[in-house]
Amino acid sequence: MGAASSAPPDLLRWMSAIDELAIAVNQQRDLPALLQQIARTACDLLGYESAAVLLVDEDRAVLRIEGSWGLSESYLRLVNEESPLLLAPEGTFAGSPSRRAYVECAPVIVEDISRDPSYGPWAKAAEEHGHHSMASVPLRNQGETVGTMNVYGSDPRRLGPGGLELLQVLASHAGIALETSAHLERDRRRVRELSSLNETLRHRTELLQQHAAIHDRFIGVARRGGGIADIAAALAETADRAVVVQDVSGQTLAGVARAGVSVRPPDWLSWQPYADGGGGGGGGVRSLLDLVAPASPVMSSEAFPGLLAGPVRVGEETLGVLWLAGAAEDDDLRLRAIEQAAVVLGLELLRRRAVVDAQWQLRGDLVSELASGALSDPEALIARGDRLGSDLRLPQRVLAVRHEQAGEAVTAQLLRLVQSLVLSRPRPKPLLALRDGVIVIVAPAPDPEGAEELARHIRTVAAQAMEGGVRVAVSERCPVPDQLSGAFRQVLGLLRLIPYAPGEDVLTVASAGVIGMLLADVDPQRMGVLAERWIGPLRTYDQRRGTDLVTTLRTYLDHDLNTNATAEALFIHPNTVGLRVKRIESLLGVSLTSVGDLTTLRTALAIDDITRTP
Repeated sequence: MGAASSAPPDLLRWMSAIDELAIAVNQQRDLPALLQQIARTACDLLGYESAAVLLVDEDRAVLRIEGSWGLSESYLRLVNEESPLLLAPEGTFAGSPSRRAYVECAPVIVEDISRDPSYGPWAKAAEEHGHHSMASVPLRNQGETVGTMNVYGSDPRRLGPGGLELLQVLASHAGIALETSAHLERDRRRVRELSSLNETLRHRTELLQQHAAIHDRFIGVARRGGGIADIAAALAETADRAVVVQDVSGQTLAGVARAGVSVRPPDWLSWQPYADGGGGGGGGVRSLLDLVAPASPVMSSEAFPGLLAGPVRVGEETLGVLWLAGAAEDDDLRLRAIEQAAVVLGLELLRRRAVVDAQWQLRGDLVSELASGALSDPEALIARGDRLGSDLRLPQRVLAVRHEQAGEAVTAQLLRLVQSLVLSRPRPKPLLALRDGVIVIVAPAPDPEGAEELARHIRTVAAQAMEGGVRVAVSERCPVPDQLSGAFRQVLGLLRLIPYAPGEDVLTVASAGVIGMLLADVDPQRMGVLAERWIGPLRTYDQRRGTDLVTTLRTYLDHDLNTNATAEALFIHPNTVGLRVKRIESLLGVSLTSVGDLTTLRTALAIDDITRTP
């Protein structure tokens, strides 16, 4: 067995070799030449007769020799083609040194190949080519093992610690060479692409100049405060297409015809939502906003043939929809112009929103006073309404809008949508405010059905723009402002007291049964006396004893006097329900088997709910 070669090479010689490798990398040599030089350097510095750099293939299934020094063509053919180094081999040769070094990411040293069973099918070929010892270390690139660095000796020997450290350093340089080669290849590819683009751009200089002029025009429109119509006109000229801009409520904000063609957006508010992804009145889409949200910047669809549609958005929020006449656009310059126009339109819509917010604040203050019922100077309130475009001399109806999720973000989105629908209406304009998470609207109602039509329109638009349930309630008609505080109580009571049902219609006093009748026709103070007579004793008992008789009574009546169903709903034993029912009958002096007493208690509970409605 040969002497161990563990002493590190001379420092100056080692540094010189590393310098040569660094120079080779910087000279941008191709990868095979670099790997060959690294293999040769390994042989020179470590005294081995041959060396190889093995890299894993794209499928990470096989190690192949990609750079070598001192290896014959027949040995390269054996390893790369005839008996490849499989990383997931079948049979008894799963532990080849190179595979172990790769899989375990640790050095493997074979002192005598003839005595190492892991060499398997390569042992005979190794001896024929004069290989009697070898060492393999993992080769890593960007934190990932991508191959191995191997050296082969003509006599049995063991690579010492110093030599192993040097071999690992050379493997690191091979990794650097791989990374550098990849960067260089990307750079070469970019150069080729840029050369091709340069030729194309020569033929598009005139279009680029036109695009620059349109860019300046868009910016000029924004700087001088030009409106949406001016931006749409500039876009129609740039794209040579008819243009329409809508907000998320379906309101058309601007429309520009081009060459005798005008855009007629589809009635996307009438598309019926669906849950299973099929059918749908909009050509198989849930809603237009869902469809166009990912468009960049526009898209075509069977849902709106002959048109392009794209989102007008700022950040993640979609503020409107941009429509253009024609088929799919494939001109990059025009697409960029459309995208730029959408950005400017988004900024303009934000500016309009700021104006709306200021108006909303003033309207909200007035709505709060109307809801309070303390109208010390009705004429002054009417004058304030005049300044805001409303007319409180007309009969009014109150609308309340709420999303069932009632989260802050959802409420804010719903508020923007309702603002767009309400404040864009002609004079006299409704008043709008947000009160305790509920959007309230005081709408002129010279026509008794007009407010309900507005309520249904809000529900329709919200169903297209938002997921989940949006509820809308409408009060009775109020001929004078003094009656509005009662109307607020009506709509808030309808939302609070009537359980949500998917697909429900607009809530009205007339459709709410006994609850609606009590909300509309009974004086709250008088109702409170009645509720206190029948519910007060139970509530007092609950407060003193820590019991829950009021809830038990309500649940017992809701479940049609079914003891087991009540117990299941309250998570208590049926016997406990029976004891509580007897206690209720004793405290109130009633029998829950009497139709008259049941009617009285059901009414008292409804009145109690109403009197506790804000």
